[in-house]
Amino acid sequence: MKSKRYLCRRLSTNSTTTKMGKNQHVLTTERLILRPWTEDDAQSLYKYAKHPAIGPIAGWPPHTSIENSREIIRTVFAAPETYAVVLKETEEPVGSIGIMFGDGLHSADMQPNEAEIGYWIGVPYWGRGLTPEAVRRLLRRCFEDLGLKAVWCGYYDGNLQSKRVMEKCGFRFHHTETGKTSPLGDVRTEHFMRLTKQEWKAGGTYIAPVISQKKRYLPLLLLGDEQESAIDQYLERGDMFVMKNNEEDTIATAVVTDEGDGVMELKNLAVAPCHQRKGYGRKMIEYLCNHYKGRCHTLLAGTGESNRTIAFYENCGFGYSHRVANFFTQNYDHLIVEDGQTLKDMVYFARKLEKGS
Repeated sequence: MKSKRYLCRRLSTNSTTTKMGKNQHVLTTERLILRPWTEDDAQSLYKYAKHPAIGPIAGWPPHTSIENSREIIRTVFAAPETYAVVLKETEEPVGSIGIMFGDGLHSADMQPNEAEIGYWIGVPYWGRGLTPEAVRRLLRRCFEDLGLKAVWCGYYDGNLQSKRVMEKCGFRFHHTETGKTSPLGDVRTEHFMRLTKQEWKAGGTYIAPVISQKKRYLPLLLLGDEQESAIDQYLERGDMFVMKNNEEDTIATAVVTDEGDGVMELKNLAVAPCHQRKGYGRKMIEYLCNHYKGRCHTLLAGTGESNRTIAFYENCGFGYSHRVANFFTQNYDHLIVEDGQTLKDMVYFARKLEKGS
């Protein structure tokens, strides 16, 4: 995934960002570290930037050697607010992202207090949600730290992957320009999208996987399963997801385990009290169904015999599957009471995950 022109742009020496000096900031997300590039990154940069699917669609040529990549790091990537996209898990740079300002060489017709974000990520990491994760973090940098009023993104006609990243991050279509000469010398059509600070603050939510330190969300997990020892039995072996808004408030969590034979089980689903009854639980369910529909055929969810909870799952497309007698009385060290009713049996509901669900 990549936005157009990013490797080819150089900021002018009298730009606002140049006056700020060399980028020294380090930003983090759930799975990524955004940090300044160093010349030691040249080999990793070349590894990903040489791929023909990366540069040409964005308007720049594939890197030709490690030394070519090192020169890009010395020049283009030395610009302020330019970051290597580094995987926390491996500490390897796998892409690049940056903020470009209106008084340098740019593509969008920016006004004062506006900027443009450009990005790309290596082909092996497409489809993992890493690019939107990096863009969202940079949007926080733009609006909260730099005080910008609007941020632009642009993509050349046909670069649908980049367009989808922008849409996921809340950007809205602004205009199209035709007859634009790319840095490669060909003439292209370019589409521009824009996000204002007001739109960003009022924007929706996003869902991301939680890879490590899952128990930092324990207070919320305990809303979905009120015994910590029970949570410990599935938390580390399960896939965990968190829903947040653009200001990084935690809205909901979910934990799903693989039970084999094409069955996944929703072990924990919790929505923060201040965000309940606003459709976030259902939104998390729909995300999980789409996330797993190519990996399994059934999503199970177990609950006590609470009319409110049963109605929730039925409204989310689940149907009755089976029950486990006396599950709560035998597996918990205290009585579980919901809506004034003591829970005894675990009642399972199932939703079939078909293509297009």
